[in-house]
Amino acid sequence: MKKCFLPLAFLFVLSNISAQNIDEVLAKYETANGGKNAFASIKTLQYTSTVSMNMMGMPIDITMTNIFVMGKLYRRQTSGMMGMKGSYTLVTDTAGYTSTPTVPAYGDFPGMDGGIKKMDAETLQKLQSKLKSIDEFSTLVDAKAKGNVTELLGITKVDKVECYKIKLTAKDNDVATYYVDTTTMLIKQVELSGKKMASVFGLDSGPMAEMAGKRVDKQRVTILYTEYKDINGIKFPTKQKMQFGAADISIENSDVEINESIAAKWFKAN
Repeated sequence: MKKCFLPLAFLFVLSNISAQNIDEVLAKYETANGGKNAFASIKTLQYTSTVSMNMMGMPIDITMTNIFVMGKLYRRQTSGMMGMKGSYTLVTDTAGYTSTPTVPAYGDFPGMDGGIKKMDAETLQKLQSKLKSIDEFSTLVDAKAKGNVTELLGITKVDKVECYKIKLTAKDNDVATYYVDTTTMLIKQVELSGKKMASVFGLDSGPMAEMAGKRVDKQRVTILYTEYKDINGIKFPTKQKMQFGAADISIENSDVEINESIAAKWFKAN
């Protein structure tokens, strides 16, 4: 009995240590990023993202206006790519729409008819999850309460910086790996599935989704976060570098506003 009991007791202790370590790391992370109360106080968020990439040897810049109102509005306005001015994805608590330009066929791309389309019930229900929490960069805050499972996989280096390596398994079983700077306790890097990346960067609906097709779901993406800025006590990354297949993509976030008034025009499909 003793021979059987000791290994079991040892495993039990290791399990407790592991759980305690991840809890301590997440608690430090939450504090460094403004704390649960700061994130809970966010009612509106708006910012501009400038996306720079190289496609078939051609430099392309895309501008996205991102607008969130807790429980009421998610809107991502896109311009700059292939004449996509005014293209958007709009989701409210009652309806959802996408607006796309008419894009002619080119190479293997069959082309795309433009116009404003109302979302079907299934798509609307999926995207309305974006109204429940404004957490573009705060997935690890209150992770367990959100139904996520987190594991501390040790310490490794990213760009010569020591980072905690944290595996997060979401309720839908999608897995992401976060690398948190052990000194600043800010996210240094994250590895996502194509499906999760599509959601974060607006490729799960609208014109970008139609052009990317289903291929994005099967990809993995690595995102490096730098140059955090303090916005109302919350750390917000202003620069990102994304490795997606053979593509290198740079993203710069600017004009970040938290809890400022949102213009009525953003709620309308126009």
